[in-house]
Order: sequence, then C-alpha cells, then structure tokens
Amino acid sequence: MKQFYLPTRIITGCGCCAELGTQASALGRRALLVCGARSLRASGRLDRALSLLQAAGVTTTVHDAISAEPTLDRVQEGLDRARAEQVEVVIGIGGGSAIDAAKAIAGLYTHPGTVREYFGPRTVSGGGLPWIAVPTTAGTGAEVTKNAVLISPEHDVKTSLRHDGWFASVALVDPELTLDTPPQITAASGCDALTQAIEAYTSIGAMPTTDALAIEAIARIGRSLERAWRDGQDLEARADMLYGSMLAGMAFSNARLGGVHGMAHPLGYRYGAPHGAICGLLLPYTMAYNVAYATHKYAQVARLLGVDTNGMDERTAAERAVERARELVVGVGLPTRLSTFGVRREDLAMIAQQSLPSSSLKHNPRPLAAHDVEAILSAAL
Repeated sequence: MKQFYLPTRIITGCGCCAELGTQASALGRRALLVCGARSLRASGRLDRALSLLQAAGVTTTVHDAISAEPTLDRVQEGLDRARAEQVEVVIGIGGGSAIDAAKAIAGLYTHPGTVREYFGPRTVSGGGLPWIAVPTTAGTGAEVTKNAVLISPEHDVKTSLRHDGWFASVALVDPELTLDTPPQITAASGCDALTQAIEAYTSIGAMPTTDALAIEAIARIGRSLERAWRDGQDLEARADMLYGSMLAGMAFSNARLGGVHGMAHPLGYRYGAPHGAICGLLLPYTMAYNVAYATHKYAQVARLLGVDTNGMDERTAAERAVERARELVVGVGLPTRLSTFGVRREDLAMIAQQSLPSSSLKHNPRPLAAHDVEAILSAAL
C-alpha cells in the first residue's frame, strides 16, 4: 500500500505574492520572516513583503541570517527569536535554504529542547506553527515538502529532519519572483529540480499519483531549463521551471528520491559544492547504473526531454535519456567531473560510506551497496 499526502494550500500565478498579507493574517498576527542575508533585501522584496504584512495587521520580526546551507546554529537563533516574540506564524521567503530553515523553526517551535538535540537523542513528534513558503528560485520544491535539510558541523553531517506535520500551510508560487535569479543559480537549481523529478519517477516508492506529477515536471523542466538559463527574463520559461520544481517536490515528498541525492549530501557538505550542481553532475552517471532496472521509465524520460525515439527499442531509448540528461547539464555550463570540486580518488570510499545511511539510496530502482556507490563516484571523478 502507498499513500499520497499533501495538505498545503498552493496559490500560483504571476503576482500571487501580493496575497502574502492576507494569507499570513489568517494564520496569526505575529510573524517571523526567515530569509537570506542579502538578496531579498537588496532586491526590495523584503520591504515589499513587510509592507504587505503591515497592511494586513501582522507584526513581523525578520531573521535574515540564513546562508546557502542552513546550519543548526542559524536555525536555533531563529527559533529563539520566534519563541521570544511569541510568534504565531512563520514565513520563509527565498531559495530552498531559507524555506527549509523556516520549516524547521516552525516545526520545532512547539518541541522541547534545542535544534541540535534532534540530530541526537530527540525525535520530531509532530507539527508546530503554521507557516508560509514563498520560493524565489526554481529548484528544491521545498515549498511543498515535509523535510528540512540542515547542516550540523558538530555531527559532521548534512541531513534532513522531517514530519508529516511540517508541510507548509500555504505556498505562494509566483514566477515573477524568479526573474532575477542569476544564470549559475538557475542552472544548478534547475538541475536539482530535474534530478528530483526523474528520481521520484523511477523510485521504488513511485505510484500513479507521483508519476503524473513527475512526468509533467520532467516535461516542463526539459523544455525550459536552457531557455531560462539563457534569458532570465523569459517569463514563460521561468514559470515552467518554478512549476516543474513544485511538481517534482510534490512527487518526491511522497515517492522519495534515489541514488543521486544519497550521494549529493555528503559531497555538498564535504566540498562546499552547490547541491544542484552536484545533482546535475551525478544524474547521468547514476542513470547509467540504473538503466537496466528502469528501462521503461527512462525511455519515457527520453521522450519527455525531447528525444525522438521513433524506431528505437526501449533499451536504446532509455540510454538516450542518459545522454540527454548529460547534454542538459553541459548545456547550462555545469561541471561534469567531481574532481572540479576537489574530490580525490582516495576520498571515494569515505563518501560511499557516508552515503549509505541515506533513505534516498534505499529508494533507488537498482539496489546500491557501498561498492556500487563507489563505482558511480569513480566514473564521475
């Protein structure tokens, strides 16, 4: 038996971020707004968000200390501020890191102890405060997922906290907010979204509901990733990417992911490499490993990515999906070798061991032992 669960109210469309005040005031009158340290303020969007909240009668405290990889300390600071101000709703505006930080702060607000303790003896036991997600990049799909990816240097790990009660109450998914995303972030986050869609589609946890979402996500991202990268003001391409990312998030939050994400977390943590760039790099190598176990679905992926498979048998079409994934990564200027990020051959066994506990590996269509992970990493080196 498989179950699909998504309790989030999703509001989409250009300009829908203007609903922020209305949606927030329905959930509470005191808010913590979580965002990154620079870009939201520099773009003027933070001031606009605060104006919308003020007009709706919401008193807002800003926590703008979130970096590209949210650490336990920064999340703890936000949690302490939320408790001190007795906030009633949390708002995350930004990329996946800001949204994951908001998710963790909201989720742990009603839990005893510190954030750090939930990487140790304590377990997440339920939901917390209502919270609103407003993504400004197309990549993680964090606005519709229940997990928050955090870094703990003390535990020497990058991992997720999750609970069914951690889904956002509301997601405002506005393509206009992504128009000024720099090309390199468009490329990396877009490859993350593509990887999530393909891994959800081929996960052993996939079901008809998640397949439908993943198929639409792959089609949108496949036709628009390079367009959005070349011309950031192409609103149609930006909308495809943002909605594709959202649909992929809806799919993988229920079907789970695969080998790429199992390997990407220790690599990103160890070498400071952008998560999406690592995902894009590893995707074709992992697909090549999986191709005999997901032939039918990979053949469909090839068609969704624009490959003319007429006259091909399924295995050939599936192998073309691997090639097309590699072409997309190269086409948006991302690295194709792990050595670019400083990974050395003598590191591979360690990375493989650190990948094994990941639940993502357990949902890969082809079983992955340590030597299999090491072989994929070696091919990608």
